[in-house]
Amino acid sequence: MSENTLPRVIESVFYLDQHTIELKYKASVNVNLEDMREILNHLYAFTQNKRLKRLIIISKDAQMALPARLLLQEENKDRKNTIIAEAVLVTSLTQKMTTNFYLKFIKDSYPSKFFTDYNKAREWLDAQNVTDY
Repeated sequence: MSENTLPRVIESVFYLDQHTIELKYKASVNVNLEDMREILNHLYAFTQNKRLKRLIIISKDAQMALPARLLLQEENKDRKNTIIAEAVLVTSLTQKMTTNFYLKFIKDSYPSKFFTDYNKAREWLDAQNVTDY
């Protein structure tokens, strides 16, 4: 896969500013383990393992299989030194519950929080000082 080719379940990945990336899932996807491996590999190549803030947007009706969630949790915990902070934007109650469990798992690794409002997620991320962590 070339660095410019997005994984099939991802709508977009781009820099919001020099310290923050936004990754948006496509609507109504079901992310499996292989998808998650592809997402993580793409993300590492795209960011060149730079230390960054992340805004993750879980689009309407997007879901993640348990093995994919477990891989994501372990990878993010293992790579905590490359994540300054992470805001996760959710659109459903199920996503809120799943994301809340994920955030509890990584809570001691880096600042993280879920949101239902894009602007509030951006404000929170902007307030996370790059040099504090």
